Amino acid sequence: MSRYLLLVILNVPLIIAGTVNAVVSYKLGHSSRRRFITRIIVWIIIFLSLLFTKSIYDFLFSNKLTQTEPLSLFDVAQITGIIFTFYIANQAYIRADLLERRIQDLHQELSIRLSEDEKKK
Repeated sequence: MSRYLLLVILNVPLIIAGTVNAVVSYKLGHSSRRRFITRIIVWIIIFLSLLFTKSIYDFLFSNKLTQTEPLSLFDVAQITGIIFTFYIANQAYIRADLLERRIQDLHQELSIRLSEDEKKK
């Protein structure tokens, strides 16, 4: 099996999960349209760059822009780890953003209740 194919096969589930999370977050109203489009574009760019990794390498090597060896198994594991880390960081950012919004909503509700209690006195 080609190492380039292995790279794509290992990373497609992460890309699909990231895309689905972006869609779900947008549909639930947790993210804006702009953020949704940005996240989708980022995942599409990652997917396309993985698909054309061999073509990009061949182009760079044929034009003598790189003198590195072809993709090794360590490179496949490393790239998969980087994409997995990006996925996890993205999930952490989404959760932190949701918690921040929830705290702001609770703070606003508390402020309203306290001001209503002061008016009653």
